[in-house]
Amino acid sequence: MAEQFNINNLTLDDNSFELLPDGDYRFTVKSHETGYSTSEKMPPNTQVVTCMLEIPFYKDGRLSFVTVRNTLNLYSKGLFAIRQFTDCIGLTPEKGRVSGIDLNNMDGKTGVCALTTYESKNGNEFNNVQTFYAPSKTPLKTANDDAWADKDKEQFASAEGLNVPFTV
Repeated sequence: MAEQFNINNLTLDDNSFELLPDGDYRFTVKSHETGYSTSEKMPPNTQVVTCMLEIPFYKDGRLSFVTVRNTLNLYSKGLFAIRQFTDCIGLTPEKGRVSGIDLNNMDGKTGVCALTTYESKNGNEFNNVQTFYAPSKTPLKTANDDAWADKDKEQFASAEGLNVPFTV
């Protein structure tokens, strides 16, 4: 007999959005997807790469992660942002050609970016990448240095099935 569906037992996922304060943050490229722009501000058939940047931070004394979505437009006016991003994560193509970027090799790469708060036309606020830092220009201190140092310990402990803090 099939289990009866009972809507009273369901809970909605917490769809809250964490807005990080403006500052410099270390990130990992969690994933990316390619597609084409649907914006009327772009030339037709402009290819875009949308990267999901995972940023660790502490909230209420607990290690948390926020995902910041960043879209790179692959056309002439967007080349500066592509160059910043690829330099930041160490994927600068030989001779600076966009065609030399290995998009399949960006997941898991790390870097540092400057985040700002942006307000949309309808009043919603979200995290916006203002700039990506080249490794030679990376700030010595970022807003999430402590969380960055602890993220690997946390992931190691959870991968091992442990529910205790990992200490050295």
